[in-house]
Amino acid sequence: MSRRTAPEDRVSSPHKIAYGIGGFVNNLLAQGIGNMMVVLNLALGMDFRVVGLLGGLPRLFDAVTDPLVGFMSDKTRSRWGRRRPFLFAGAIAAGVVFALLWQMPAPTQFRLKLVDYGADGVYSGEETGEPAGLLESIGNMLKGVVTVEVTDDAEDEVTILPPALVTGGWVSVDVPLADFDQLATREHLSQILISGDLTEVYVDNVYLYRSDDATRPEPSGRDSDGAVAPNTAAPTPKVPAEDVISLFSGAYDDVPVQFWSTAWDRADVADGQAGGDDVKHYTNMRFAAIDFGETPVDARGMTHVHMDVWTPEATGEGWSQGTYFWYFLIGSLVFFLAYTVFATPWVALGYELTPDYNERTRLMGVQNFVANIAFIVGPWFLVIMTNPEWFRNQMAGARFLALAICATTIVLGVLPAIFLRERVPTGGEGEDRGGFGKSVIEFLRGLWQTVKTGPFLMLCIATFLIFNSFIMISQFQFWIFVYYVSGANVAEGAGLAGLVGTLGIFVTLLVIAAVTWLGTRIGKKNAFFAATGISMVGYALKWVCYTPEYPLLALLPAPFLAFGLGGLFTLMGSMIADVVDLDELSTGERREGMFGSIFWWVVKLGQSVAIGAGGFLLYSTGLDPALGAAQPEGTIFLLRFYDAFVPLVASGIAIFVIHRYPITEKRALQVREELERRRGAGAA
Repeated sequence: MSRRTAPEDRVSSPHKIAYGIGGFVNNLLAQGIGNMMVVLNLALGMDFRVVGLLGGLPRLFDAVTDPLVGFMSDKTRSRWGRRRPFLFAGAIAAGVVFALLWQMPAPTQFRLKLVDYGADGVYSGEETGEPAGLLESIGNMLKGVVTVEVTDDAEDEVTILPPALVTGGWVSVDVPLADFDQLATREHLSQILISGDLTEVYVDNVYLYRSDDATRPEPSGRDSDGAVAPNTAAPTPKVPAEDVISLFSGAYDDVPVQFWSTAWDRADVADGQAGGDDVKHYTNMRFAAIDFGETPVDARGMTHVHMDVWTPEATGEGWSQGTYFWYFLIGSLVFFLAYTVFATPWVALGYELTPDYNERTRLMGVQNFVANIAFIVGPWFLVIMTNPEWFRNQMAGARFLALAICATTIVLGVLPAIFLRERVPTGGEGEDRGGFGKSVIEFLRGLWQTVKTGPFLMLCIATFLIFNSFIMISQFQFWIFVYYVSGANVAEGAGLAGLVGTLGIFVTLLVIAAVTWLGTRIGKKNAFFAATGISMVGYALKWVCYTPEYPLLALLPAPFLAFGLGGLFTLMGSMIADVVDLDELSTGERREGMFGSIFWWVVKLGQSVAIGAGGFLLYSTGLDPALGAAQPEGTIFLLRFYDAFVPLVASGIAIFVIHRYPITEKRALQVREELERRRGAGAA
């Protein structure tokens, strides 16, 4: 049984929560910069490879600045302490820079979505033209997960950007059906949805056609010099009638269309005239649904969709791709510097809030619980930004979300700086450190002393193995759910993955409390063995529970798996705080910032390596999404093998490494007593 924590060593519950709020802000910013970058592709049309560079290069810079900021905060002497000035300034700077990062102007968007309801003529479990509500849609998804029903719906969207759009002139939009690459079937086309930034558009000549040229033709049209309505007709179609399925055109015979704007879309439509031709006039448009009703279109022989569009509204091309790149790259470098100025001293502050062996575990448990709330809200960022009912385009959604994250970061991020106090005495204000040259030598010496500290290396290696083996195979679960459990049904596999992920997040919050309690009863090392061992059971269960016969069995491993990362990051912070004391006993210096920054540098470096290695592992399975259910022989076996046994083996090695970790509760107490004999106990 562990000894009782002295009252003066306890951190009050409000102060634990205040420290945890710093972790929430830390994770919120990380979730924001990671989950929002898809907008660079969707709204700005940037190349995936360029976006990859924009994601990777600033993180390399971040890895370099972590130890520098940690060293600076260790050596800072001020009336407010070592960490609090960094926390206060870093929270404000990180929030402001994050908001500015997403204020880029986006090119005007005009989006076309094609929807195929499949042979059953239903979508999301509802009759054609009658969309399900949010709760009903969730219920239908869960029913599909339980029953493994085959969903034959398919849809995809294509975005038209300037210069393919002009103001006050007819533009002929021709899109190859091959561009709708997620539209797996075209046999029962039931809807065309139009959306984007334009609130008023005139539409003519809506048809599908067949052409030997599979490329997207150059846009054509005639300017009308600032007119508020088209006074000339749209270009006359030249495609032979036998190669056309017309929905609306004076040049062809039209097939039936039930609605040009449904009761549930966000647009008003009226019949109009342009140069003597009939047109459809959309106003107040967020998105409009052209619904074919009970007569879906068989477009298997068609190659393109055509629509003539006229708008009186201004259209803009935004910035050049080069300008976007340099703005976001430079902004990201500044953001990550501000982020590090906040995050690294925040980590270090947690190591010195209490000198008690068990209270450190309780502190980190509360911190991890509060911080993990960010992972519940983070996955919804893309849903918020791309909601057409709220925002005209994804960039408008990103601007709003960035401002919300900015305000949250500033308001919550300064709370640890205001309410928390350092306890360990570190010398007087304005201490002479001997200039720049001596500081560089001190930094390099401190860096070397940190990385060669044996117990600290054990913690870094164990974290590297557990966390990065999880990251390495993180993609595999989705593909297993799609191509093994759900029989190549992407929507159903995604639904199952979402259900399992959500369960895992909520169980992790309970696991944090359980591991915190366990660590104060049987010791941190033994709690690590227990938590990691339970997660290994979860990895082994994947092999038998991920099965097409009983899809819901996939939920069973999730509570066991939650012990892996939930236990890891609850215990590691507490154990590193003990290492900091041991290091002070050996060197006479307090270097919480250096230890914290090096630990998280190892995590970030390992994450980059793991993502790359995971890509190679995935490639080695032979997985080809284009083949659907007909994957190469052995592919499913390798996916399942890597998913279950790579993290299982890595976790076993981590347990072996920590087996030799030397700091027990008894040893930590001895170190503390000797330190306090030397330099005093510090303020409560």
